[in-house]
Amino acid sequence: MEENQGGEKKIKLWNKDFFLLWQGQLVSYLGDVIYSFALSFWVLNVTGSTALMGILQAASMAPRLIIGPFAGVLVDKWDRKKIIVIADVIRGVLSTFVGIAALSGFLEVWMVFVVGVVTSVCSAFFNPAITSVKPDIVDKSKLVKANSVTSLAQAGASSLGSAVSGVIYVVVGAPYMFLFDGISYLFSAFTEMFISIPNIKRNNGEVTFIEDFKSGLSFVWNFKALRNMFIISCGLNFFFNAAFVLMLPLFNEASYLGAEKYGFLMAMSSVGMIIGSGLLSVVNIKNNKRYLIIVGTFLPMAMLFLLIPIVNNYYIILAVATISFALNIMGNTIFDSVLMTIIPEEKRGKVFALINTFSMGLTPLGLAVGGILGEILPIRIAMLILLCCTLLLTLAFAFIKGLRPMINFDPEVEDVETLITRTNKISYGEKSCQVAAD
Repeated sequence: MEENQGGEKKIKLWNKDFFLLWQGQLVSYLGDVIYSFALSFWVLNVTGSTALMGILQAASMAPRLIIGPFAGVLVDKWDRKKIIVIADVIRGVLSTFVGIAALSGFLEVWMVFVVGVVTSVCSAFFNPAITSVKPDIVDKSKLVKANSVTSLAQAGASSLGSAVSGVIYVVVGAPYMFLFDGISYLFSAFTEMFISIPNIKRNNGEVTFIEDFKSGLSFVWNFKALRNMFIISCGLNFFFNAAFVLMLPLFNEASYLGAEKYGFLMAMSSVGMIIGSGLLSVVNIKNNKRYLIIVGTFLPMAMLFLLIPIVNNYYIILAVATISFALNIMGNTIFDSVLMTIIPEEKRGKVFALINTFSMGLTPLGLAVGGILGEILPIRIAMLILLCCTLLLTLAFAFIKGLRPMINFDPEVEDVETLITRTNKISYGEKSCQVAAD
């Protein structure tokens, strides 16, 4: 902190710890984008099998989905800084090994599968640890900006990585791209060693692993507004992913679209995320405005996406994608910041791991359902049905009882226990009074 002219303390976002965490994530995420691109082409060139590419992606995702909730329990028990550093060291060493093996000519497909599984296990621990740590090194009033600049870095790295990966692959080849990813992780691990992470109070004396795991489930289940939001959000992810997977077939079958325009659409989607993240990084969001902003971003986004299977104009589709992804990143960034505030620090790891696991778990199913529906129905009709379901669930999300006070929660005014009691007791009559109060 530093004092302004009025003698009041000014809270800074860019303290040493947050900067080290942010830049480490930026570098490693850029390495991941380049690694994924190189790996897909390497597997395809070596095996000639697109099925193996899909299996590799599934194998890389499966461990995170299976052990994610249990890893979250351990994150709350163990030293989070050690988890973050060790996970990045392991991923860095393995990616470096893949690069060296490829350069030496002894890299086999099975080795890539094993590395994918192990790095996925590391991610299962790393991701909830990062989420748990952020509210402890950034003031709660700066969480929205902290998450927005993190999203900005990821979107920028994704856009830059996607843009340069093709050129790098042609110029230097996959082995050096693997090496770059390994070095990026090791660099991140080195810088993360200098982050100061406060110790949290843990009551682990006689609490067993199963009891600790159940406490995370109990927190989500007994917090009715959070539970209902979580259930509807899972449905939203399912239907949106099912619809979005049909975007490529839509571009492939339409004569006025094609692969080149699809690639530019994906690039503009990243640009939209950069715009949304950049906007949030400079705007101060008041607590009592968060609900209106979240609903005011999610609803227009759901309605705009309905235009994609209806219109026959590429530039309208391009504008819809850019604006929608800007709105999406804004709503999700604010929402993630709210969750970081309302989830107690001793439960963050396990609760976020549960939420992320179930949300991710429905993604492969959504992709499969979307693909099957696209085989049965015309692509545009299938997309329209799935996007209508997305819009209906978005409307249901906006009217969850107790959601507004949960989203607008101010830790300076009340504690989390009071919030849970208050939102759980909200009836329709009481809700209208509370909305007016908020």
